[in-house]
Amino acid sequence: MSEVHAVLIGVAQPAPVRWSEGDGRFVTATQPYQEHDFLFAALDGVGSDLTSYTMMIIDAAPDAVIARLETPEDTTLAAATAELEKHVRREDPCTCSSLVIVLVGHGFQVQTWDPAEPDRMDELFALSDLPLIDDWWVPFWREARRDLTATIVVDSCHSETIVRGLFVPDPVIVRELVNDGPRRVIISASMDAQLAYEHSMAGQTQGVLTRGLELAWALPDNRASYETWFASASSIVNRTILQTAVMRIIDPEQTVQLVPPFTTGAPTA
Repeated sequence: MSEVHAVLIGVAQPAPVRWSEGDGRFVTATQPYQEHDFLFAALDGVGSDLTSYTMMIIDAAPDAVIARLETPEDTTLAAATAELEKHVRREDPCTCSSLVIVLVGHGFQVQTWDPAEPDRMDELFALSDLPLIDDWWVPFWREARRDLTATIVVDSCHSETIVRGLFVPDPVIVRELVNDGPRRVIISASMDAQLAYEHSMAGQTQGVLTRGLELAWALPDNRASYETWFASASSIVNRTILQTAVMRIIDPEQTVQLVPPFTTGAPTA
């Protein structure tokens, strides 16, 4: 197995949701809306962002198998998680050796008293019916195939949980020397309470992180590794002051970030 597969999930208009004490979970909110309901504005750049990632992935891996989920039917919690799970399950394994996951849309935070959350906050990604909570990813990665490497890009609000700085000119890289699933690189640009924004230019709207990654990608030298790509993109993203690019490397060997982005290739020299 030596294939690149990608799951690109974009949600331009998530469903409004509210917390149900009786059910102990989020449910779709209906009118009349209540004070603590989560309502989301429509995003203009989600389609453009997914197209940008599609083009970058094909640049790097022309034979990549790409699933683009953006209709309301394809971006429900059940549909999105089912698509993700089929690539990592150990039984009847997928043929990919490198998995790319992209999430573009709205993110939000809620308070939790779970001792496993040091900041007492859960981060959620808004889908077309119900949100995907960050806790879902823990067993997802723990039970995933170990012969897989993964790249995750999240262009949404509240997409990274570390102490933020008001202005961070240098790339923020978090290194985790743990073995809790596939080796993976996570790129985001919205720490803790930071909000993600869209940028419009020449009639095209994009997320700030997506635009930074695409501009960096345009220079071939930046494609040598995730490190070089991220270093260039973060210098663009961090100029906004309002957002801070972060790359989290989860790999006991700390080599997964040395591979050319979106490939199954070997680390660069």
